[in-house]
Amino acid sequence: MEKTEKYKFFADKLTQMEADGLLRQLICIDSAQGTVVTVNGCEKILFCSNNYLNLASDKAVINSVTDTIKKYGFGSAASRLITGTMTPHKQLEENFATFFKTETALLFPSGWVANEAILTALPQKNDIVLIDKLDHASIIDAAKQSQATFRTYHGDDFTKLERLLASSDHDRKFIVTESVFSMDGNTADIKRLVELKNKYDAILIVDEAHAVGCMGNTGAGLADALGVMDQIDIIVAPLGKAFAVSGAIVACKQVVADYLINKARPFIYTTSPSVGVCAAASAALEVVKTQPLRRQRLKKNADYLRKKLQAIALDTLNSSTHIIPVCFGDPKEAVDVSKQLFDRGFLVLAIRPPTVPQGTARLRMSVQCDHTIEQLDALADALSEVKYLKS
Repeated sequence: MEKTEKYKFFADKLTQMEADGLLRQLICIDSAQGTVVTVNGCEKILFCSNNYLNLASDKAVINSVTDTIKKYGFGSAASRLITGTMTPHKQLEENFATFFKTETALLFPSGWVANEAILTALPQKNDIVLIDKLDHASIIDAAKQSQATFRTYHGDDFTKLERLLASSDHDRKFIVTESVFSMDGNTADIKRLVELKNKYDAILIVDEAHAVGCMGNTGAGLADALGVMDQIDIIVAPLGKAFAVSGAIVACKQVVADYLINKARPFIYTTSPSVGVCAAASAALEVVKTQPLRRQRLKKNADYLRKKLQAIALDTLNSSTHIIPVCFGDPKEAVDVSKQLFDRGFLVLAIRPPTVPQGTARLRMSVQCDHTIEQLDALADALSEVKYLKS
């Protein structure tokens, strides 16, 4: 192959993706993350961020970070098993173990790494991992890497799931689900999953990425809201959504944490998160525990916007949370609507395959607790105008 041709394959693929309305590009935010951000010098009302509780630029969080960095420096300088476990790491883990009422908790660099660590270390060759069709890519990819067999099930029909659980073909069974599905905004039937895991002695892993901080009496997530948190074997709590930092907590039995520390390669062979991340997460956790009005406002805003969008006959699928999709089907149409909204002062990006199935391209509205009624009304009016122009 000629040197000038060695990148042709990639260029051709990108050209085809653009023609199909599937090309993705980075957008640079020039300001702090809030309900309004600056893009290329222009203010846009933001409706596609996971900053649900508006903690990304919270003063208490920022102050905690600066104080901690002054004392400990910034970098952890090693993996957790070398010298990368520092006092802020242990304090954060202890705080979350108390929060989730589990024996212990373990910090990972991201939700992706946490899911990869769990599903590549715990399930063994003769086990089976059962994942919901709507589960996040990190769960799907991790399950594929596992030594165990993996199968998918539909969260609205547990017939297949129960049949697989009832089978004696495997030694151990793992059920893995998100609590709030990140693209559809609906919720898993956690209570039914708890019943099945107890009936068939399975291990239930719940990823509370989009529920922790936002749901529950204490903000501990959907399982907390349903009163079954003590029935979840492993809770995965990514911190990049409502907590607005990075990293992920795995809350579990001590024996599980010890096994992960010794066997999970994604934990063993990576530099530990900065102490600044630990300080930010601990401060955010304190806000979640002491300021329930934030999640109350979030729910109120989400319910309000969903009703407004449904009133103008937009398809919000089965959303019941602060994630509200508006489904268009065709990726080019979703991109076009996103651009029209951008021109009208809103930042809402199009979500397209392979993130969502073919024929279900959409805008994914993410509500924040600090969105005003005026901002919610303005978005609904803009979508109504765009819908009218396209009909």
